[in-house]
Amino acid sequence: MADFLQGFLGSQQAGIEARNDITVAIRNWFANRNPLVTRLPYVPVERVDFQMYTHKYRARGTTLGAAVTSNTQTSLTLADATFLMNHDVLEIVDSATGTPERVQVSGDPTSSTTVNVIRGVSGTNVLASAANSSTVNLIGNSRTGAEVQQTGLTTIGTVRTQYCQTFQFPVQIGGSAQSARSQVMPGGIQSPFDFNMTVQLQNMVDDIETSCYYGVEQAPVDAVNNGGVPVTAKMNGLRSIFHTNNISPVNSSTPINAAAYGSTDLIRDTLQAARAGGGEPDFMLVSTNFMSAFATWGQAVQRVPAGETIFGTPIHVLEAPFLHGVTIVEAPLLRPFTAIALTSSEVYIRNKRNPYWNLRGNRGDMVEGDWIAELAIEVVNESHHAWVEGITAFSAV
Repeated sequence: MADFLQGFLGSQQAGIEARNDITVAIRNWFANRNPLVTRLPYVPVERVDFQMYTHKYRARGTTLGAAVTSNTQTSLTLADATFLMNHDVLEIVDSATGTPERVQVSGDPTSSTTVNVIRGVSGTNVLASAANSSTVNLIGNSRTGAEVQQTGLTTIGTVRTQYCQTFQFPVQIGGSAQSARSQVMPGGIQSPFDFNMTVQLQNMVDDIETSCYYGVEQAPVDAVNNGGVPVTAKMNGLRSIFHTNNISPVNSSTPINAAAYGSTDLIRDTLQAARAGGGEPDFMLVSTNFMSAFATWGQAVQRVPAGETIFGTPIHVLEAPFLHGVTIVEAPLLRPFTAIALTSSEVYIRNKRNPYWNLRGNRGDMVEGDWIAELAIEVVNESHHAWVEGITAFSAV
């Protein structure tokens, strides 16, 4: 399993003279157990803290925040008017009758919920009334082309702070244990120290992967400002970052049909939700028990030939007919009944320090070293992704 720990990395002198960045080895060795750490692009960051932004496309509709009460009313109260511009064409669909009317915004919104409109455009009849909470669809902007000094929509995104988390896994072994040769070790590993290096590296990568899923942010505080006890930086994981499309305890929500969850429910909660938020989800991570779900749903999940890593590890990639164009990857460290849909071009690993091996050397008869990494996951446009958990059983119906 760990031949790359032999030779150069097995030399104490090499460990002293060079920082041994093992990012490439991690990508190739743990591609199937740790799909986020190994498959996402690494983008360097120079600070412990950095900013993640959500830049939403403008909404395609809202609802009436108050009823329309006459055919001469030209001021509409909406649930949200912040995404509207002068000359926008809207379609009001009265929830009581299903009758539509098109109106045109006749000026900048006068508040976050109020706009003035021209009634009955595009040849539609003016409604005498429309019930509160009726649907209001945005059709599109319509201008003469001669307008000047028009107000634009803001492009300032919603910001959230993320923190790089430091992971450190010590490796220590006494001289007597290191000199024992009675045990045959797996993967061509030659010594107890190398075996411990292998196990602790996997433990660190597992911790990074799980933190990318389930971490909750915490800003670092030094000991001087915290009563002598330092607070370490902790990253936000995907479950905490996602707000718009998040069915989990974070949003105090559970899936519809949780006890009889079907393939259409999965599409609704992941791909459909992410696309409604403006995303193009193309990468789905599923917990291991979703393999049973695909069988229960009668879906012929197919293994896609994705080659193998330079260490000869086959790369596991799946596709299902009902999830067209979406790559499915089993994520063993996800908790059962969890699925994540990602727009993969908008998720990164931000690395302040790439994973590396730091050999401390000898202390008495003890050989010591550390695996160290400092990084965090970044998500651009959190509404372009989705998370669902809390399913209790799968159903083919």
